[in-house]
Amino acid sequence: MELERFARQVILPQLGPEGQKRLGEAKVLVVGCGALGSHTAAALLRTGVRRLVLVDRDVVEIHNLHRVALYTEDDVGRPKAEALAERLKEIDPGAEIDFRVAHLGPHEAEALIPGVDLAVDGLDNMETRYLVNDACVKHGVPWIYTAVLATAGVMMPIIPGEGPCLRCLFPNPPPPGTLPTCATHGILGPVPKALGALQASAAIRILVKGEAPLGKLLQLDLWEMEFRELEVRRRDACPTCVRGEYEFLRETSRTASLCGDAVHILPRNEGELDLERLSEGLSRIGRVRRGKGVLIFEVEGVSFTLFPDGRAIVKGVKDPARAQALYDRYIAR
Repeated sequence: MELERFARQVILPQLGPEGQKRLGEAKVLVVGCGALGSHTAAALLRTGVRRLVLVDRDVVEIHNLHRVALYTEDDVGRPKAEALAERLKEIDPGAEIDFRVAHLGPHEAEALIPGVDLAVDGLDNMETRYLVNDACVKHGVPWIYTAVLATAGVMMPIIPGEGPCLRCLFPNPPPPGTLPTCATHGILGPVPKALGALQASAAIRILVKGEAPLGKLLQLDLWEMEFRELEVRRRDACPTCVRGEYEFLRETSRTASLCGDAVHILPRNEGELDLERLSEGLSRIGRVRRGKGVLIFEVEGVSFTLFPDGRAIVKGVKDPARAQALYDRYIAR
C-alpha cells in the first residue's frame, strides 16, 4: 500500500526506494501552523514524511482561510496545531503527528529541536526565527528560513557548519513593530502555497541527500512572475554560527510582536487557568465569549485570546509594554 501511494515519486532518480525510505524515517518540526506552515506540512506528508511535530500558539481565524491549507470554517476558533494535526491524520492515518499548542520559547526549542532531523519555517515573526536559528545551529539541526509578504516570499536553507545562518543574513533583529506584516501590506492567497512547495522541496533534498543550495537567498514574486537569487556569505564574526553565543536561547521578554496589531504574552508561572471561573470575573468589566478551548475577552478596544496554560494573544495593540500591562491588569499571572 505504501509503495503504491508513492509509486510516481519512487521512480524519480533523485529519490528512488532508498530516498523514499529516508523520508519515511525522518522527523520534521513545523514551527508555525498558519498559511506557510500548513502548506509545507501538507506537502511533506503527501511526499512521505510521516513523522511531524507541529507547534503553534494561535487559533484559526476567518481571515486565515484565503491562504491556508486544509483548514475549513469549522476550524475557526480552534488551536491551529490541533486542527492541522487532525486534518493531516485524515490524509494519512498511519502518520505520526505530534502537536503542541504552545509558544516556542527557549525551553521548548531546546527540548524539541535536538529530537528532529529538520525544522521548517511557518512563522510570522523574526523574534522566534532568531531563536530557532540559535537552537538549530547549537544542536546541528538543518532548518529552512522562509517568509511571505504581499505577492512575494523568500527562502534560505541553513545547514549548520556548512554555510551561513540567519544571523549572517540579518545580523541583528529589527525593533518590534518596524517590519511590514501581512496585516499592513496584505498577502496574495497563492503565495504561501508556492513558498510552502519551495520549502518542502528543499526539505526533501536535505532529508534525502543531506545537501541543499547553501549561501543563497531565493526570492519568488508571484505577481511579477520573477525569481531572484541573492548570494549570502558566512560572516566571520557571526555571533551564532561562528562564535556560538546563542543569545536568543536565554530567557528574556515574555512578549513577542506578531503579524499585525497583536502581541503574544507568556504567563509568569506555570499552571492551568480556570477559564470558566475567569470568564465570570471578566464578564463584569468587558465582553467575554468562549471559543474552542480558549477564552476571548474584549476590553479597552483590545481583544485577549486566553489559553488554558495562561498564554494570551492581545490584539489591537502594537506596543508590547502596553499589552503586558493590560495582561497584568486583567489576568495577573
